Amino acid sequence: MLSDKNSKPTAFTRRKILHQTGLGIGAAALTPLHRSLAAVTNEKRRAATLEEAYKILDFNPHAGDSFTSLWMADIHYGIGKAEDILPPMIAEIAPMNPRPSFIGIVGDLIVSASHSFGVIPNDADRKKTEEEYRMMKPHYDELTKLAPVKLTLGNHDTYPGEDDLGLFRNVYGNTPVTHAFKMKGVPFIIANGGSCGLLGDKQQKWFNEQVKKLHRPDGTLVTAIHQPSVGKIVRERGIPMAVREAFAETRGDLWVIGGHVHSNGDRRFRIPNGDTLINASITAANPAVWGKEQPGYCIWCFNSGKLIGRIFRRVGDSAGYTISPQETATPQKAQALLLPFENREDVLWKVMVGEGDEKFRLTTKAAWCLNYWAYAKQLEYRFPLSLAKNKARRCVVLMDSMAGKNKSMNLFVSADGTNWRETQPDSDGSYHTIDIPDDCVASGTIALRMENSAVSGFALL
Repeated sequence: MLSDKNSKPTAFTRRKILHQTGLGIGAAALTPLHRSLAAVTNEKRRAATLEEAYKILDFNPHAGDSFTSLWMADIHYGIGKAEDILPPMIAEIAPMNPRPSFIGIVGDLIVSASHSFGVIPNDADRKKTEEEYRMMKPHYDELTKLAPVKLTLGNHDTYPGEDDLGLFRNVYGNTPVTHAFKMKGVPFIIANGGSCGLLGDKQQKWFNEQVKKLHRPDGTLVTAIHQPSVGKIVRERGIPMAVREAFAETRGDLWVIGGHVHSNGDRRFRIPNGDTLINASITAANPAVWGKEQPGYCIWCFNSGKLIGRIFRRVGDSAGYTISPQETATPQKAQALLLPFENREDVLWKVMVGEGDEKFRLTTKAAWCLNYWAYAKQLEYRFPLSLAKNKARRCVVLMDSMAGKNKSMNLFVSADGTNWRETQPDSDGSYHTIDIPDDCVASGTIALRMENSAVSGFALL
């Protein structure tokens, strides 16, 4: 699973993908904020039929100012039987009356373009990638006969550095992976989170422009990006930066939908100078992948430009549908949406991965993800204390655990990059702080080794 930056990655077995990565985000990532469906709905309201669910919401889908949208994610063609993925969804959507105004597929259509964070496909993977895209194509075509389909890509659909999305385009041609439109007054913006959650300058400009163009003050705005990573400062740390920039001073009923974690859950964030937003994750739509509520989809119900509620569905579930009225959604307090080291007056010097850190790196056995390292088996950096004018006495590493079974995330320190000793940092979320040892102060250098982790930045205090 781990590779040097310039080495050729190997393919992984389905068992390893499911057990070690959870198809792109390890099981350890299921924090209390990624809560179960029962917690998302706040109170269990069940309905035997979709029509009954609409009645519980007091929602008339046939009204002139009403409509529904259907969302799914992580269909992962290439795992399990193709006939068990979209066809059962199609069988449930076809008799809906009315059908959804559109169907959103929020990334991870397949699995082999990048088996795990930072993996570049070899020739065999590229061939398998196109096979998986072609496997999905007839089912995708059937789905488009039921309603317009708005799909985007996830970390398994492309790989770091694939700017032209060539593997996807070889099968799907010019099918768009970004979308911006209004449906009965409600704006929807779907962005491509790609392999690492980085939108890139061009897409970020488009995203900002569409928010300003489509959103009206105090109205509803629904956006979607595969990675539900608003608030993260290590993995996929480009997402909070993108959302912060696009939603600056934006007010209203704001949503960012994601897949990736294969679980239904909500997280609420407070935007500086703006409003609060809800980052809603949805479960996987493939019954063969890791997750609790899969295979599933979610129906969002709108009336007069407002979200009335959400209806969660597990395909084939005899218990029916679970209803989340909008007035009961996400009652928890909003978390401040801060960027790395923001509001830290004690920072004397800092550097982020992908932003000038290269000259300080010594050893790399980790997966390269453009602006963070994943699955670091042995990642070593050395920093001259003169960067902080020799005034620094503490050091911070931004990292999260990516430890396998029977392993732990570790942080080591050295004065010379040769003699290492393990540290026990003060940890506050993703911030891990150590005192700079006396021998490092004497040598004027601090070297750090990170193991079994994801890493995105460093600071001297």
